[in-house]
Amino acid sequence: MKASLFELLLSLFEKTLTQLKEKQETTESLMLRDTKSNETLATDAKAGLEIKIIKESSQAAMRIFSFDEQMKLTKASYQFIVKIGALGIIPRHTMELIMNRLFFSDSRFVSLQETKWTIRSTLAHTLDPVQLAFLELVLYFKEDGLSLH
Repeated sequence: MKASLFELLLSLFEKTLTQLKEKQETTESLMLRDTKSNETLATDAKAGLEIKIIKESSQAAMRIFSFDEQMKLTKASYQFIVKIGALGIIPRHTMELIMNRLFFSDSRFVSLQETKWTIRSTLAHTLDPVQLAFLELVLYFKEDGLSLH
């Protein structure tokens, strides 16, 4: 009886070990495949963020905000982001970076002022002084009451 019980436990152990190895192999292969396909998202994965890509964007695609994203922005900042995106002033990949910074902001709601500051700080390192001055003029001309003449 002891021998058969031992054999049963041994066979159960072997089956369980085999199943665990198979699970680990499939998990590793899935992770390897995901890592290769999402190399550009590596920094976000390190931060522990869950990113869902439904479909790759095309040139004619328009960015749609989720409900949570819309609730994070104030009405003025939402309209400002939509207008800037529709005009195509800022490249799409840079605009996506700006929006990600806004949505992961510590603020409960993102104001228009914070939106403009984020755009300026994101673009500041890529622009020369003349372009930066023009960007500041575009972003802040209404607040300061400056005319366009």
